[in-house]
Amino acid sequence: MEKLIKNMGDMEIATKEILEATISIAESSPKLHATVLGLSGELGAGKTTFTQFFARALGISESVPSPTFVIARFYDISGHGPFRRLVHVDAYRIESEEELRPLGWKAILAEPTNLILVEWPEKLLGQYPVDAKTITFRVVDETTRGITV
Repeated sequence: MEKLIKNMGDMEIATKEILEATISIAESSPKLHATVLGLSGELGAGKTTFTQFFARALGISESVPSPTFVIARFYDISGHGPFRRLVHVDAYRIESEEELRPLGWKAILAEPTNLILVEWPEKLLGQYPVDAKTITFRVVDETTRGITV
């Protein structure tokens, strides 16, 4: 079901609902690896804005810029379910699996307390977990975005 986001208040509500569902799912089943949410959608559809609201809902007070040129940014989390670290990945510039090695991608995925948000998950080829959830973003019009979970 698609949620229409017409303002920042709508984005905050949608983000908190998705975070609560993510925590609930993670707490209800044993985790052998990180929880991964893929953020898919065209440029300007709201993926980074969603991540900024998500980080704020997790209690992260520092700035959360897009990691386009560094590929990943890491943020400590406390008091939000089973998660201890938010990893924000922007895979837009990834062209091969070899580019993931310097990040320690396999180790990041292997840590059950990591919550990973991946912008452009389709760029990760065979390095994307089969049980990852995808959130799709689309531009509805100049001021409205659609989010489908």
